[in-house]
Amino acid sequence: MKNFKELRRSKGWIVVLATIVGISLGAYAFVNRAVSTQVYVTNCDMQDYKPESITKFCADGGVTIASIEWESWSKNGASGKGIYYANDCEPSCAEGKFHEANVVITLSKIKSINGKPTLTFIDVATEDKKELPLSDSWQDGWPLELAG
Repeated sequence: MKNFKELRRSKGWIVVLATIVGISLGAYAFVNRAVSTQVYVTNCDMQDYKPESITKFCADGGVTIASIEWESWSKNGASGKGIYYANDCEPSCAEGKFHEANVVITLSKIKSINGKPTLTFIDVATEDKKELPLSDSWQDGWPLELAG
């Protein structure tokens, strides 16, 4: 292999320089595009990217969707699957038992919040169409917008 001094005198240095510049510009464009097109979701007063859990009642965590695996994620919406947990709060919420069901999740209603594209509504449905825990329906939905 040639040392730098020999490489500099040959025509190969132009190829090396062009390669380095090309890779640098490509990396910059990729990172810039990823950051500028990032889509978030509101989750307990915070903007989050592809969260592993989403909480309905932030004060006590009484209803939470956890173990979320996202199948799609874009400014047009997001979808995935997770486990819906509901606390029966018997005899109290601190001592309550969590009941669970496998659910399909859909996020929608994009808005700009703090200058970032943010999904602000969640729809949840059980995979087997049986009732959600502690509910008389197999579906649920609620706004996720930041409090304020």
